Amino acid sequence: MSALEAAFQEFIDALPDSGKEGILRCHPDLAGRDLHRGTLTPESHEEQGGAGLDSLDPSEASLMAQLNQRYKRRFGFPFIICAKMNDKGSILQQLKERVNKDHAEERAHGIEEVKKICHLRLQALTVHKL
Repeated sequence: MSALEAAFQEFIDALPDSGKEGILRCHPDLAGRDLHRGTLTPESHEEQGGAGLDSLDPSEASLMAQLNQRYKRRFGFPFIICAKMNDKGSILQQLKERVNKDHAEERAHGIEEVKKICHLRLQALTVHKL
């Protein structure tokens, strides 16, 4: 782990719960409006597309939208998963399971997913710079 990544993780871990939830609320919905409008960051678009979220069939898209809404209503932040480490089937499965979790447990899980995303993005930046 790089010093930058370690500092980032220490910063997040030191945040109060409200700060951690603020970080989670900054993330776009998976397979949501931003993906379809083309307004995601290039990194998010690549990650969601690589997981197959840009090619959901109508029933998958409907289920994803319903579960995303339910999740956001329950927790107050969107469902976060490292799309690059999953495919659409595993993302839907985890969303179905995690929507029923305890709030504190899900906040912690979301933060761990943010850390995975950051790790992969920092790794990609390092590779591109070499």
